[in-house]
Amino acid sequence: MKENIKYWFTLIMLLASFQILAQDVQFTVDAPAKVEHGAQFQLTFSINQDGEFAGPKFESFQLLGGPSVSTSTSMQIINGRTNSTTKKSYTYYLKASKIGKFKLPIATVKVKGKIYKSVPLSIEVIKSANPQTTSRQGTITNPKFKADGIIFVRSHVNKRSVYVGEPIILTQKLYSKEKITNITDFKEPAYTNFWKESIDIGELKLIREVINGQAYNVVVIQKSILFPQKSGELVIGSFTLDAIIQIIKKRKARDQFEKMMYGSVIQYYANEEVKLRSPKIKIKVKELPNNKPKGFNGIVGNFKLKAEVDKTQLKTNDAFNLSIRISGKGNVDLLEIAKIEFPPDFEVYDPKVSKSSKNTTSGVAGSKTYDYLIIPRNEGEFTIPSISFSYFNPQTERYENCRSPEFKINVLRGEGVTYSNVATSVVNRDEIKYVGKDVRYIVLNTTELQEIDSHKFNSWAHIITLALSPFIALFIILLIKKQEKKRNNTSLMRLKKATKMAKKRLKTANQLLESQNQDKFYEETSKALLGYISDKFNLNLSELSIDNIQAILTEKNVDSVAVDEFTSIIQLCEFARYAPSNDKQSMTSIYDRAITIISRIEKTLK
Repeated sequence: MKENIKYWFTLIMLLASFQILAQDVQFTVDAPAKVEHGAQFQLTFSINQDGEFAGPKFESFQLLGGPSVSTSTSMQIINGRTNSTTKKSYTYYLKASKIGKFKLPIATVKVKGKIYKSVPLSIEVIKSANPQTTSRQGTITNPKFKADGIIFVRSHVNKRSVYVGEPIILTQKLYSKEKITNITDFKEPAYTNFWKESIDIGELKLIREVINGQAYNVVVIQKSILFPQKSGELVIGSFTLDAIIQIIKKRKARDQFEKMMYGSVIQYYANEEVKLRSPKIKIKVKELPNNKPKGFNGIVGNFKLKAEVDKTQLKTNDAFNLSIRISGKGNVDLLEIAKIEFPPDFEVYDPKVSKSSKNTTSGVAGSKTYDYLIIPRNEGEFTIPSISFSYFNPQTERYENCRSPEFKINVLRGEGVTYSNVATSVVNRDEIKYVGKDVRYIVLNTTELQEIDSHKFNSWAHIITLALSPFIALFIILLIKKQEKKRNNTSLMRLKKATKMAKKRLKTANQLLESQNQDKFYEETSKALLGYISDKFNLNLSELSIDNIQAILTEKNVDSVAVDEFTSIIQLCEFARYAPSNDKQSMTSIYDRAITIISRIEKTLK
C-alpha cells in the first residue's frame, strides 16, 4: 500500500512539474509504395495535434472500410523537461482494383483555424505474381479469425417443389452478429435452366432477425424471380460475397501509463474481412401434365383475356380496331396468342404489341395487349371468330382456357371502289403506269431562244476562257496536292479532327445517357476525353495517364482549374464504372461538365 502511495505521489509531482513544449503541426501519411493487383492495404493519416479531420474521396481504389480512429500518447523527460506527444491516426482499408500508377487522395485537417493538407503520394499497382492468392502485405484478412456462427450468408426460396415455368422467389441474405462495415464483391451464381427476373429492393437496409434464440444483423442483398425451364432436380448455385465487419478485441496494457489511463485490459475495435459462400439449394421441378390443350405454348400462371372492337357497323374502306388484352400473374414475356383467322375481305395490319409488367415478392404480374387496325374492303356481314388462350394454373394443377366472344361486323357500301377479291388499300400500279403517255400536256416553260446558225465560237468569252484555262488547271493541281499533303500528314489530320471526334463520342454518350446504359455511358465519356487529348497531341492512348495529361495541358498554358476539372471527370468516369450507382442526375452532370471542359480547353489551345 505504501509503495502505491509513493508511486502516485511521484507521478503527481512529475505531472505538476511538466513543461509542455510547443509543437509544430505534423500531418503525415503512411502507405505502401507498391502493392499487387487485388491486394488489400492500409492508408493511415496521422496528426500530432487535435483538429477537424476531413477524409479523402477514393476514386482509383476500392474502399473496404474506415476510417478507424486510434490515439496514442508518449512522454519523454530530458534534463528535467517533459515532452508529451499525442498522435491521432485515421486508418482506411483499401483494395487495389486496377493496375497502374495512381496518386493517393489528399486529406485535410483544420487546427486552430488553419487548414493543413497531407503530403501527396503515389502508389503503384502491379500484376499479381500468383493470381490465385493475394499479397499478404498490408492485407486486413486475418487467417486466424473464425467466422463460424458470427457471420454467414444464405439463399431462401418460397417453394422447393414447382412445375416447369412456375415462379420461385429467391432471397439472398447476409447474417452477422457484429456490426457490418462494408459489403464488396457480390457474385451471383449461374442460374442454369432458370429464367431470372430481378426485383427492385431499393437501397440495402439493415434489419434484425432472431435465429435459434440468437439475434443477427441481417441485410437482404438481392431478390429475384426464377422460372424453371426444364423438369427434374435443378440446383440454384452458391453466391459469394466479401464483407467487412467490426469486432471488439482485447489486449494487455503496454506500459504503466497506459494501465493507469485505460486499465490492465484494453478493448478496441478492429475490422475483419471475411469471404462467404452460401449453400446450394435443390429444387424439384415437375413436368406439366400430358393432356395439353391445342394452342398451349407453355405459359404457367393465372390469367384472363379481354377482347373488344370499337365499331360493329361501318362502311367499306373505313377502319376499325380490335384490341386483345391478356393480364394476370406469370411470365408475361412469354405471352403469345394464336393466329387469328380474319375474313379474307379484311385488310389487317400487323398488331401493335404493348407490354406492362411488375416484379414483386409475390411474382411477376402484368399484361400484354395486341391492337389490330382492320379495313374491310367489301360490303357484307362478317364474323371475327372467338379468340382463345390456354395456360397451366399451378394452384389448381390443371390447364385452363380463356375465350372471347365472336364479333359480328356489318359493313355497308361506302364511297370509292369496292373489290370482289382480296382487298388492297391502293390502286394497282399496272392500271396507272401508262396514264398521260398517249396525250402530252402542253409545255408552257421554254428555254432561252437564239438565232439559227449563231454560236459563241471565237467570241471574246471563248478566247478569254482558253487563255485562262492553263492557270485554272495549275491552281486546281496545286490545291489537290495541298489537300493530299494534309491527308498524308496523320498528325495534322488528327489535330484538326480532335474536337469533331470528341463531339461525336459525346453524342454517343448522350444516347447512352438517355437509355440509362450506365457502364457504356461512363466508358464512352472517358473515351471522348482521352481520345481528344490523344488526337490533339498525336499520342497513343497507352501513353496517357493522369500525370501525363496534367503535364501536357499545363505546358500548353491551360489554367490549372481547367486541368484539374479535366482529370477529375476522367477519374469520376473510371470510378463510376467500378462502383456503379444508378443516378441519372450524376450522369447528366458529368456529361455537361465534359462538354464544357473540352470547349474551354479548345478555346485556350486556339
